[in-house]
Amino acid sequence: METEEVNMIPDKVLKHNLEMLSSQRSADSTNEYQSLLSPAPARATSFFTAHQLKTHGMVPHPFKKYQPDWILGLLLFCFILLSWVQVFYSRRLSQIVMAPYSKRFLSQLIRDGDLFSERIMIATVLIYLITTALFLFEMNNQFFLQETVSFVHGLPLFTLIILCLLGFWTLKIGLIRFLSFIFKTRQTSRDYLLNILIFNILTGLFLLPLLVFAIYLKWNALLWVCTTIFALFMIFRFIRGFLIGISIRKFSYLFLFVYLCSLEILPLIVILKVVLKYYL
Repeated sequence: METEEVNMIPDKVLKHNLEMLSSQRSADSTNEYQSLLSPAPARATSFFTAHQLKTHGMVPHPFKKYQPDWILGLLLFCFILLSWVQVFYSRRLSQIVMAPYSKRFLSQLIRDGDLFSERIMIATVLIYLITTALFLFEMNNQFFLQETVSFVHGLPLFTLIILCLLGFWTLKIGLIRFLSFIFKTRQTSRDYLLNILIFNILTGLFLLPLLVFAIYLKWNALLWVCTTIFALFMIFRFIRGFLIGISIRKFSYLFLFVYLCSLEILPLIVILKVVLKYYL
């Protein structure tokens, strides 16, 4: 019996030592230490250091796009139309570009066909409407206050500008045709409408490349350049229209000046009055 008790004591001690070893971390564990047989290499200094930025909250913010996707689609559509015109109507396009600066090109433009009934007119007028509407849209976003019209913004605002442009030119062309019927000046009025069409086409062609940089670079100076070009083409169109009206011998120059002011300047004054009332 004594021999059995003596043999059980080492077994208990061995069991106790095994339990203690299993509950303690081994000094040879690779979780926190390297092996004792192969010492850990010296730590190298990392070039990744902690930044000094401090977070002010963990609330997520929605991603804001720099420009809406529909603006890029409209610009691509304009460039596609311009490429189509350049491929199939390059000679006609060069005549339109040179017509305001040379009477010979204007006469050639008239002799080669009726510009009002050609496909190039539809494409170039679409470019003019889209670029002018985008120009006014960006001017509204950059310089005008929008609190009074905050219920219209983005694509609905652009659509509203397009509809206003279409309504303005529809009324203006209809008034010119009506006055030509009253005063028996159909040919002169047709030349005047051709003059308007040519300068509108040139306005759209010049604004298109500038708007790309003005919209995506957010450079306000380019918007002012676009404004200057837009104003210069309007002045040249007015002067050219006055020269066309001089050819009518049966009306005095004073009557012609009042006629042109009522068609060109008066609508601009009304639009300016509306802008000053609702935006400023």
